[in-house]
Amino acid sequence: MEIWKEWTQVLITLLTYKVALICLVLYLVVKYLVIPLDWTKELDESGYGYVGGSGFRRLSQIKRIRRARKIGDVPPVYPNGWFALAESHQVPKGKTLHVSAMGEDFVVFRGLEGECFVLDAHCPHLGANMAVGGRIIDNCIECPFHGWQFDGRDGKCRKIPYSDKIPKFAEVRRHRSLEVNDLIFVWYHAEGEEPTWFPDDIPEITQRKYIYRGRNEFKINAHVQEIPENGSDLWHFNALHGTTVIFGSNMAADNSRWNFLRHIWDSCWEPSTDPDSKHLGVSRLHHHVEVFGMKFGILDIDIKQIGPGYVEMKFTCPLGQMFVTQTVTPVEPMVQKVVHRVYAPLPLALYGTFIIIGESIMVERDIMIWNNKTYLDKPLLVKEDKTLAKYRRWFSQFYTEHSPTYAQAKKSLEW
Repeated sequence: MEIWKEWTQVLITLLTYKVALICLVLYLVVKYLVIPLDWTKELDESGYGYVGGSGFRRLSQIKRIRRARKIGDVPPVYPNGWFALAESHQVPKGKTLHVSAMGEDFVVFRGLEGECFVLDAHCPHLGANMAVGGRIIDNCIECPFHGWQFDGRDGKCRKIPYSDKIPKFAEVRRHRSLEVNDLIFVWYHAEGEEPTWFPDDIPEITQRKYIYRGRNEFKINAHVQEIPENGSDLWHFNALHGTTVIFGSNMAADNSRWNFLRHIWDSCWEPSTDPDSKHLGVSRLHHHVEVFGMKFGILDIDIKQIGPGYVEMKFTCPLGQMFVTQTVTPVEPMVQKVVHRVYAPLPLALYGTFIIIGESIMVERDIMIWNNKTYLDKPLLVKEDKTLAKYRRWFSQFYTEHSPTYAQAKKSLEW
């Protein structure tokens, strides 16, 4: 009898461990293969790792560093182009979203038929923010203050609940918008010109050939031009991104004993030579991990920058392809919201998750530089840096006569 009791106890223990192991495996499968990853960092959470302390004390130090920083002679802060205001999942039917960007206040909403609209956020009647408490009626947004309704298709007032006559001039400014690749873009142009180019459609995303694997989002203390400029800075890749990703984003740490394990990068950048595609910049990255001279993790990345605020990247590895989109949106003159979204075929779902993690760590290394650097209008370049000069000339096409300067935009914010 005692022997049976002992064996029963052993079996129960084994079953308990087995169930626990199955639960752990299921948890890992759901976490890394089913649920898309979301890696989000606020302005004070990246690029200031060297700042000691915690809580309010640390935040105060970061604020002092930001105020004391010499930003340099930066170009105009809001270039002309398409900028992402939101991701499609953030604006479901019947909901509103308030977005401040490029010195404007927008209300983004999706009509009950599914179409997305972008209007000025403030009601022209008495200035209420329609994104805060506003209701969606068909394709109109209803102001919560007095119930005025404005059509998302043209911005015109369709109803004033207490008046039989609607003034012809009763309207709110409608902004040209576009929804593609699970992103909602708005067209911004300092001279009020209409768009002559548009973000590309990626069939693997829009036709759901690939699955969404996750995103990262960063707030960065930098000029909008400096973020995508990295793609033309060929020599920073091996300097900043050569150290193995497993050591994270803190480049001040001494990892010299691990020099046998490095990321190796080879890159090129060129503006488009097609006269009808002057808004395009194209680059290619080749990557591999080198361990004691042996190559692993081979990856080719074809990159297409479409205007000042949108980038499409095609990742090709021996197992297949993935797509990554990058959006850069100026939420303040020197604060950018940067979002990467990753899509992969089902067999590469786990690899897609690894790409998000690795890419997020690498971006945080860049943020350490961006958050603390000075913009040099006339940098000291050597002949090997020629792509940087070429990039700046290419990017200058997105500035026009009335593009707001840093001083103008800052004054507007302070007022």
